[in-house]
Amino acid sequence: MSQAPLRFFLNKKSLFIAYLIFGLVSGLQAYLLDSFNNFTIFKNSVINFYSHQNLYVEYPTIHHDVFLYNPTFCVLFTPFAYLPEWLGIPLWCMVVSAIFFMAIYSLDISKNAKFFILYLIIPELISSIQNMQTNGLVVAFIIFSMTLLNRKQHIWVPLFPSLGFFIKGYGAISGVFILLKSSNVKHYLFGLIQFVLIGSLPLLFYSFEEFITLYKQWFWSLNQDYDINVGLSVMGLIQKIVYSKASIAWIQGIAVVFLLVSLVSVRIRKNYEEMKYFILAYLLIWVIIFNQSSESATYIIASTGCLIWFIHSKKTTYDLILLGLLIILTIFSSSDIFPRYLRETYVLPYALKALPPTLIWFKIQSKLFFPNPIFLKKSGITR
Repeated sequence: MSQAPLRFFLNKKSLFIAYLIFGLVSGLQAYLLDSFNNFTIFKNSVINFYSHQNLYVEYPTIHHDVFLYNPTFCVLFTPFAYLPEWLGIPLWCMVVSAIFFMAIYSLDISKNAKFFILYLIIPELISSIQNMQTNGLVVAFIIFSMTLLNRKQHIWVPLFPSLGFFIKGYGAISGVFILLKSSNVKHYLFGLIQFVLIGSLPLLFYSFEEFITLYKQWFWSLNQDYDINVGLSVMGLIQKIVYSKASIAWIQGIAVVFLLVSLVSVRIRKNYEEMKYFILAYLLIWVIIFNQSSESATYIIASTGCLIWFIHSKKTTYDLILLGLLIILTIFSSSDIFPRYLRETYVLPYALKALPPTLIWFKIQSKLFFPNPIFLKKSGITR
């Protein structure tokens, strides 16, 4: 009898149903509270897309903020846009929740490790889907890129960097796995074909001239500073705690150099198989902590990366401290169980939500640079 509750909570089907319920309840709550601005942006953009209206200008009488996604996203979002909102909103949230769940379950890790991630990440998932965000999909597509590559399903692997790019540009970073794992020209050709086909979906509804104009409008929108800030990022941490005039461009430039050197070192050492989960965690964290537009709802991406790192860490005292900080400052700081005073006085003003992922990123970075350094083994910093 005492084992029954444990078996229930460690049952894949039960947790999958729970994830669907999270999506359903979050969607219905957003609908009933009339708090679904992002969904309205997506829906209105789909309607404008098929009406051949400019997607990338403000529509203040309909929604706040502007649409910044690729035109292909409008085609992909079409089924949700034309449903009644009471149905489309919860269905969207349920789909995001389900795909995220399946991505975590596709990882080649133990069942307990999967449940460890799936349970701890719940506050971040709920935050993301309550905001009608696509972040859960971005995580899933990055993970699927690696897991399908591990299973040698090369035809489908490039699909996910392409989908990631056309949903959120940085989602394309999962193409790194193909570069590190495969030298087969055919795999790159598959990727190019899929990228072009997905990017050309608007041509089903637009003339070629209109298609070019559509993309020009998209590029124009990406160059507009609608919301200039440093977000919950490394830049935010540095500017708010260390030096208020720190250059965003310099910090991001250094981050790009670190990323490229790390990837080149893995390729040269040919230790991809040994490092693949550290690379996955690194990428999931990197795309968020060095993104000046990062907000609380995007941290489902970085937090998932941190939890994947912990699964493969040595579980040193330092690792456990980092996990504790991650749970408190990053995963739970945006939830109702976290003291509001602490959140508004310290966490938000000083971008502390970004601190634990940043410290974990440094830990992974040392592992990628020095896979087995003798002088660091005793300190527990190597992994």
